Amino acid sequence: TYDVLREENATLRRVVRSMQSSLESQACMVRRLETQLKASLAKEEREAQELQSFVQRTEWSLQLMTQRVLEAESNAEKLQQEIFILQGELESSKVENENLRAGQTTDLGAMKNNIDFALQNLHKIIMGANLSIRQLASGAESLHFVAEVLESTSKISEV
Repeated sequence: TYDVLREENATLRRVVRSMQSSLESQACMVRRLETQLKASLAKEEREAQELQSFVQRTEWSLQLMTQRVLEAESNAEKLQQEIFILQGELESSKVENENLRAGQTTDLGAMKNNIDFALQNLHKIIMGANLSIRQLASGAESLHFVAEVLESTSKISEV
């Protein structure tokens, strides 16, 4: 019976050692998984912060572009009003020119100055209108780009 007990004792010691070894390997695995989880969480937090920063910059750009578009629209409206006024002056200059051709006497120098002045103003307004149109087109392209970026951001956040 002594030998049987001794053999049982040896078997039980082997089982205990085996279990201790298994527990140690499981503890190592748990520590490694905890480290990986912490790293993963830190990475996700960093990515979330970067995404939030990107969204804020995009919103700021969108506000800036919206403001530029509104300013360009306002300028375009002012230029249209100036064009209307200058067209009226041009029409009156044309009538005055026709009157001169018909033989009526007026100061030719003053009329030439009026026509030159009207043409200069008309050219300035046309150049301003062209600039405003380019600004509006640029603003529209920028808004389109921002919409694409926001769409991409939405897809990223869904993932």
